[in-house]
Amino acid sequence: MTLECSDSVRLSLVTSTNAPSSPRVFAVIAGGGTAGHIIPALAIAEQLIERGRAPRSVAFVASRRPSDERLLSPTEFPRLMLNVDGLQRSLAPRAMLRTVLAIPKLIVATAIVTRQFRKWLPRVVVSVGGFASEPAVRAARALRIPIVVVSYDQRPGLATRRQAKHAQAVATAFADSTLPQAKHTGAPVRASVRRLLRNTAGDRGARTKAAEQFGLDANRTIIVVMGGSLGSQMLNEAMERFVLQHAGRSDVAVLHLAGDRYMTPAFSVPQGSSLQYVRRASHDNMADVWQLADVTVCRAGASTLAELVCVGSAALVVPWARAADDHQLLNARWLSNAGAALLVEENDVPTSFAQQLTRLLDDDVLRERLAAKSYALGSLNRSSALGSIIESVAR
Repeated sequence: MTLECSDSVRLSLVTSTNAPSSPRVFAVIAGGGTAGHIIPALAIAEQLIERGRAPRSVAFVASRRPSDERLLSPTEFPRLMLNVDGLQRSLAPRAMLRTVLAIPKLIVATAIVTRQFRKWLPRVVVSVGGFASEPAVRAARALRIPIVVVSYDQRPGLATRRQAKHAQAVATAFADSTLPQAKHTGAPVRASVRRLLRNTAGDRGARTKAAEQFGLDANRTIIVVMGGSLGSQMLNEAMERFVLQHAGRSDVAVLHLAGDRYMTPAFSVPQGSSLQYVRRASHDNMADVWQLADVTVCRAGASTLAELVCVGSAALVVPWARAADDHQLLNARWLSNAGAALLVEENDVPTSFAQQLTRLLDDDVLRERLAAKSYALGSLNRSSALGSIIESVAR
């Protein structure tokens, strides 16, 4: 079913073919724009299902961006996909035009969501942030539907800070949050990652199977490189230099998730190299990836770090310097200050990246210590505390 508002503002409602006869849903999870929003949203849905909710009683309000469509399309959740945009921080002409156009889209989207909520009759609306969450929160307030805001960054974004003022509960990934009514629940993490047990006898077979998917030797020390849902040119280039410098290492394998836009021109190790190197744009089943991550090289996005501490991997973290309010640096410092990761800031990458990564590869004791500290930080992420908060607010 497609809801047409105009050529410039179009929203699509996609409902599973085996949707329940009653349109009522228990919870609506709202947010989107990047995989960093949709992956936590799916993790929240899984927690509710684990608590006995039917999959079709959990609905989504997300954006029509490719990342949202790709991650939600295989699911059976009822969903409303919005053509919305966020306010831009830049004063460049193109950014200012996007901001001007975002306002009428938000107004129309809010009206469409309000109409749909009158059909779904949700008992609670859960916001995971991002511009796609704003119409749903506005509609929930107008209809007096309880709101739960989920904050998973050390420094919450603008939408989260604004929405928290009107929420019945605020679930935070980090302790000591300044948001009103904050409750420390840990970050939402997909069930397949939460349940992952690494370095155990029963999971050696799972590691071997995961390695075979990528053509890697499970007996090597495997470095997993990921630059977030969109990829990172800086991180990719730093890793490519490292691979060329260490091409003779027969004890190392690299699984590089480079991002769709960085797959061309192709990069590979020189012919005759001993180091194994596999490059992929992305991989949807992150449990496969985390099963292999003896060493993780990553940005400091909230979803990435939530999964990192959930499984416990020794990490070299390079926060994105242009992240809003420098929240990635704060996220990374939370890890490094706890002795759970090595931190290299972007300005220090040319001088420190290869040195620190080599240190991780060559020091087994350091890797084990970082992994143990990381795993200890992820205890709440492996719990179902967030689902409990949502159920409580709905009641």
